[in-house]
Amino acid sequence: MKKLLLLLLIAPVLGFGQGEQRYAEGTSTDQDGNTFEWINYGTQDWAIENADVMTYRDGTAIPQVTDATAWSNLTTGAWCYYDNDSTKGKLYNWYAIIGVSADGRNLEFAPNGWRVPTDEDWIELENYLIDSGYNFDENNEVEKIAKSMASTNGWNTSYNEGAIGKDQTMNNKSGFNANPTGFREQSGYYNFIGRSSVFWTSTQTTNNKIINRDMYFNRGHIENYNDTSMNKGFALRFVRDTSTAPTKDYSNAITIYPNPTTSIVTLQGGKQYDIGVYTLQGKKVMALTGNTIDMSHLSSATYIVKALDKVENEEVSYKVVKN
Repeated sequence: MKKLLLLLLIAPVLGFGQGEQRYAEGTSTDQDGNTFEWINYGTQDWAIENADVMTYRDGTAIPQVTDATAWSNLTTGAWCYYDNDSTKGKLYNWYAIIGVSADGRNLEFAPNGWRVPTDEDWIELENYLIDSGYNFDENNEVEKIAKSMASTNGWNTSYNEGAIGKDQTMNNKSGFNANPTGFREQSGYYNFIGRSSVFWTSTQTTNNKIINRDMYFNRGHIENYNDTSMNKGFALRFVRDTSTAPTKDYSNAITIYPNPTTSIVTLQGGKQYDIGVYTLQGKKVMALTGNTIDMSHLSSATYIVKALDKVENEEVSYKVVKN
């Protein structure tokens, strides 16, 4: 079986100063074969992309439910696209993220080695970011980290000081990259795209409310959004403890440079690789053998480069930015 090396794609783990801009530190793969990026925050690794699975960990399908009435009556796991538009991200009901399958089994939603975050996981992340200088005013007395966790575009405009929607190019210093995906109401209808990003936790209170996290365009803080509805459709991020992450040393793994590039990138070393270059949508745009890639004819975008070393039977994967 071909071995897949999970590499640091943009920057090595070197430690960060107070409030320093952060980028992806590695990749992992979910049960559907999707690659997602993650960043280490203290004792935790967090996915910096929303969950995109259509199956549970064991391969059991999570059904897509488009009809509003059907969605509102669900008591088992399901997912949807916002507005049933496949160009928008996936949203899940709470039954999906806690693993209630259609046949009544309790299954795992997160990929192997990862989990659905609890309220305590979010608290730990929030405290780490506050203590590390990611409040918009760098004051660590009150939580004001939403701006540093929100994506740099797509939000409605706000004029409130420190709000996500004000000066959006200043967002996302933490690298968490929360997008304003909106959500699906319990009724099955869609709302708040451009205004809100809500993430599930797996924590249910004693009065049966589900604890969530809500980032809103005209606020600079994260709201603990508690709701009794399990039929709303929210996004989710995976988390794992750093202590349980794979420990294989990739310090001598091959690298690709320069990255970003305007034309040619080179795979370190003199080996010959079977190379494929793909768009982020999975379309293959180049195929070659060697250790250099001329990307000068490609449009400015981010691409996935996969290189197979047939001697060692190892495949490496990189995200390369073409300027």
